[in-house]
Amino acid sequence: MTDRPSWPLRLGLAAAVLAAGLAATALGLRPPAARPADAPAGEFSAGRARTELAGLLAAAGGGPHPVTSTANRRVREFVLRELSALGVAPEVHESVACGRYRFCAPVSNVVARVRGKGPGRPVLLVAHYDSVPAGPGAADDGSGVAILLESARALAAERPARDVLLLVDDGEEVGLAGAEAFVKSPLASEVGAVVNVEARGTSGPSLLFETAGPSGFVASRLAGGPGLLTSSLFSTFYALLPNDTDLTALRPLSVPGVNLAFIGGACRYHTPEDDLAHLDPRSLQHQGEGALRLVRSFAAADLERVPPGEAIFFDVLGLGVVRLPAGAALGLALAALAACLLASRRAVRRGAATARGVALGAAALPACLAAALASGYVAARALGLSAVQRPWVAHPLPLQGAFLACAVAAAALPAALLAGRTGAAGFRAGVALGLAAAAAALGAALPGASYVVLAPALLAPVAVAASRRPSLARALDAAVALCACSVLLPAAWLLYPAMGHGAGPIAAAAAAVAILPLAPMLADLPVAARRAGVAVPALTALALALVARAEPQAGPACPERVVVYFHEDSVSGRARLLASSDLGQLPPAVRAAADFSAAARVRFGWAGLRPAFEAPAPPLGLPGPELAVEEISEAAGRIHVRGRLASRRGAPTVQVAIPPDVQVESFAFDGEAVPQAAVRTSRWFGRWSVFRRLGAPPEGVEVEMVLVARAPVALEIADESPGLPPAGARVAVARDGAAVTAQEGDVTLFTRTHSLVPH
Repeated sequence: MTDRPSWPLRLGLAAAVLAAGLAATALGLRPPAARPADAPAGEFSAGRARTELAGLLAAAGGGPHPVTSTANRRVREFVLRELSALGVAPEVHESVACGRYRFCAPVSNVVARVRGKGPGRPVLLVAHYDSVPAGPGAADDGSGVAILLESARALAAERPARDVLLLVDDGEEVGLAGAEAFVKSPLASEVGAVVNVEARGTSGPSLLFETAGPSGFVASRLAGGPGLLTSSLFSTFYALLPNDTDLTALRPLSVPGVNLAFIGGACRYHTPEDDLAHLDPRSLQHQGEGALRLVRSFAAADLERVPPGEAIFFDVLGLGVVRLPAGAALGLALAALAACLLASRRAVRRGAATARGVALGAAALPACLAAALASGYVAARALGLSAVQRPWVAHPLPLQGAFLACAVAAAALPAALLAGRTGAAGFRAGVALGLAAAAAALGAALPGASYVVLAPALLAPVAVAASRRPSLARALDAAVALCACSVLLPAAWLLYPAMGHGAGPIAAAAAAVAILPLAPMLADLPVAARRAGVAVPALTALALALVARAEPQAGPACPERVVVYFHEDSVSGRARLLASSDLGQLPPAVRAAADFSAAARVRFGWAGLRPAFEAPAPPLGLPGPELAVEEISEAAGRIHVRGRLASRRGAPTVQVAIPPDVQVESFAFDGEAVPQAAVRTSRWFGRWSVFRRLGAPPEGVEVEMVLVARAPVALEIADESPGLPPAGARVAVARDGAAVTAQEGDVTLFTRTHSLVPH
C-alpha cells in the first residue's frame, strides 16, 4: 500500500509541531509568580524586595538619582540604613574614578559582608544604585539593589558556606566608574566569584546572558533545578555587542562570574517610565531567586581551585541546564555528519533516494537561510525606522509575527524549488547533512553557539535511516523539528527584546532553521501544495509587515524619545534649542512650541549618534566654560598641556572634546588618568575624543593632556547642567504621554572653542 496521506493532513501536522514549539517557548520564557512578603525567611520574596525598592525610590524623591546628585546621596543613605538593620556593618568607599567611556566622577561605593560558615574567598554580589539623569531607575538598577538587600536578608537568615561581599556601587551609568574604583581597592583581591544583577527593561524573564572566567566551572554551578534561562549562545552573542555592565569592569579579577538581567519592555529603559508602576514583580522574583541561588551555589564550591576549561551549555525551556565540554562540540558534530553520510548512503543503496537528490537536498539549508535573512530584512525595513535610534515599537507583535511567517516561508521554499528533483528521502538526507555540516562549522568557529544546530543534527540521521518507512520518517522529522524548536525558538524570540527590529533577519533565520526539518513533509506533495506552503506564509508576512507599518510606532507603552537641549555659544552669544527624536520627526506639539528646522542633522561634531532639529532661542548671557592654560609646550610632534577647566556659571559637568584628527596620548583630571575608550564606543561621539568630569567643584578641575598633533589644535570645551531655561521648558512640556526624555535628560549646554597655541 502506498503511504500518501492528503496534503492538508501533512500541513496540519507541520502546523501542529510549530504550534507546539511556540507554546513550549512561551511557557518556558514566562517568569514565575511573585512570592509574597510572608514567604519563608530563607527564600527570595519579590514582595519583600518590592517594599525595599519602594523605599529606595521614595528616598530619591521618586525621581532620578544620578551620580553626584543630592538624590543619589539620599539613596545611598537608605541603602546604608537597610544594610545596618541586617547587622552586616556597611562601609562607604569614596574615590574619584574614571570609566571606560572617559567619564570621571566622584563615586561612593557601599560595601558590606555577610559572614559565612567557613573560610575561603568570598562571593561578590553586585548591583549599582545610581540612575541615569532621565529616569528613576526602578528596574535599572533599583531592582538590583532591592534584590541584593533581600538576598542579604536571606543569606543572613541561613548563613552561606563562605562569606558573601555585597557591593552596591555608584557611577555605573557613567562608564562603570564605581566598579572600576572597586577593582583598585584591597577588597578586590579577596573575591572568588561574582554575581552581577542588572536590567535593560522592566519585564520579562531573567536571563543569565554573560559569564566570566572558565565557563565550564560556571556551567557546573547552574545545574540542580529549573528556573535559569541561559546558554553559551547568549555569552557568545553578547560579546559581539557594544554593551558593558559592571561585570565588564570586574573581569580583570579573573574569577568566575555571571551577569543577570531582564530585557522585556526595553522601550522604558533609561526613561522616566522606568518606575515602580511598570516593573513586573514576576521579573523581580525570577531574577532575585536566580541571583540568590547562584550566590549560594558559588559559595558552596571550591573557589580556591577553579578548574580551567570552557563549556557549551543551554537551558531546555527553563526546565534544566544541559552542559558539555566545549571541545566535544566539533567531535559530536563530525560524528553526526558521519552518521548522516552513512544513513544517506544506505538510503541511496536501498533505492529510497538518489545521490543526485541528496546532493540537491544539501542546498536546502543555505537556501533557507538566504531566504529567511532577506525576507526578515525586508520585513524589518518596512517600518522605516533606524535600528540604532528606534529599535523597538509600540506594537511589536505584528512585526514579530512577520518574522515568524518569513521563517515559515523560507523553510518551505527549498522544498518548493527542489523537492521535485530530490524526492522526500533525498530532501530529508540533504537537510540532515546541512544541519550536521553547520554544527561542525560552528563547533570549529563558535563552539558556544554550536548547540543550536548540534542538537537536531544528532537526531536527524535517525529520520534519514527511516526513509523507507514514510510514516515513521515523518514522525521522526517532527521529532527533529521539536528538538530544533526547543533550542532555537527561545533564542529567536528573545532577539527582538534584546536588539529590536534590527535583529529581524537573524530571528527569521533562527526560526527557519528550527522549522526546516519539517520541510521533507512537503517534498512529495503536488506542486500546487508545495507552492501554497510558501505563498501562504509569505503573504501572511507581507500582511503583518503592513499592519506593523500602519500601527503607531510610539505610544504610552513605548513612548517616543524626545530629548531637548538648550545650547549657547559662549563666544558668539548665539543660542538655540536642539530637539532630537528617535522617530526622526518631532511630535506636532513639540514642533509648534518653537521654530524648529525642517530636517534633523548632527549639531555637534562630537555627538555623532543624535541628529537634532534646531530652533533659535534667546541667549542667557551667562559666562560659559573656561580652560585656563597654565603650561603648554610642543616637542617631537606632541603638545603637552596643563590647565584648569571650570564652569564660570557653576555647572556640575565640564567637558573637553578633541577632534578626530588628533591622537590623545594621555589625559588626566586632577591627576587621575582617564583610560582609553573602547573602540566600539567611539562612534557615539563621531570619532572625537570626549573627556567629561561630573561633579566638578566650583574652582574647576586640573586638566593634563598630551596630544600627538601639530599646533594649533582647536578643542571644544563645554559645561552642562540639568534642566532648561524658560524657552526650552516650553518645548519640554509640549511632550504628551507618548513622548518622554531619555538617557541624560534635558540639559543646558554652554560651549566654547579653545585653540591650543604653544608660546
